[in-house]
Amino acid sequence: MTGRGPKVRLSSITRNPKRLVTVAEWDTTPGLHDWIQGEVARREGAARLVGYERISSTDYLCESKYLLLHRGEEADAGPEMDPDLADHVALNGPDAVLRRCAADRKILAAHPYTTDVLNPGYGPHTVGFGCETCHDWDGVTEGRGNCTTILALAEAYGLDPADDGDVEVIRA
Repeated sequence: MTGRGPKVRLSSITRNPKRLVTVAEWDTTPGLHDWIQGEVARREGAARLVGYERISSTDYLCESKYLLLHRGEEADAGPEMDPDLADHVALNGPDAVLRRCAADRKILAAHPYTTDVLNPGYGPHTVGFGCETCHDWDGVTEGRGNCTTILALAEAYGLDPADDGDVEVIRA
């Protein structure tokens, strides 16, 4: 893959320790769904441009392996390389990348966001959006921001992990 996509970090959250209302954790990084979709599309595009549907590795001479590059019923011999590297390339071939992209799109679809939210625990403030799946509270979405599933998916695509300033914990 050529180049890297834009780097994203979790948002910093302004803390207000004088207005403690309930136990709630949230992340307010805006646009994670769109950013993840862009990263999925970038990887999907790169996998389709490879020109081969599948890559496998096979044993060769002197404890080395070479790649087999599959297109339909045909397979071309690829370069000879270290066995561990050959296995890694084969396990991350175009077919594997496209499967992962399809699975990640399903995860995104299973965690839709809404801005029709209420304040967590009826507290005085909200992030303004929440995950309809993870932040559901008796049929109403709490405004807790990004859910842990979306944060984990974003981290898999290169989001810098949270530090102490990225997640706010409010305690009563």
